[in-house]
Amino acid sequence: MRMSLVAGAVLTVLASPSIAFAASGVIPFRGEVNSTCVITVDSPGTLGISGDFTVLSSDLSGGIAGRASVLATGAGYSLSTTAPTAFSSAPPNGNAHVTFASKYTTTGATSVTDIPGPTLTPLSTGLTMASVDLTATKSTGIFAVGTYIADVTITCE
Repeated sequence: MRMSLVAGAVLTVLASPSIAFAASGVIPFRGEVNSTCVITVDSPGTLGISGDFTVLSSDLSGGIAGRASVLATGAGYSLSTTAPTAFSSAPPNGNAHVTFASKYTTTGATSVTDIPGPTLTPLSTGLTMASVDLTATKSTGIFAVGTYIADVTITCE
């Protein structure tokens, strides 16, 4: 088909009006919290010395308990501490005739007092603050002058 325009004629083209449509979609989000137990060491402990130089302990004058935060997000976890079998650093013969013991006290989600280290304490869900003490006792002789370093292991299992 052939079209021709006559001079002076006006060509009119009709177009459909443009309509904008809104669009939407749904983006799903998913999260999962797994049951876990997290320990954060808040501060180290300090050992004080007994008057007869046979005991180093965080319970003695000048001693300070070590502190840790324990967060249990589910049930079934228990807390315990393990005393070392020797100082990790000590003057010569510093580990001779020494026995170690740890204990802990907790507040917060779980509250207990002066629990022997190896004893398992069931943890309630939530944040528990642990205060950990260490005692080193020399059965023969005295603790010599020097720096003594020992590590207590705190466990959530």
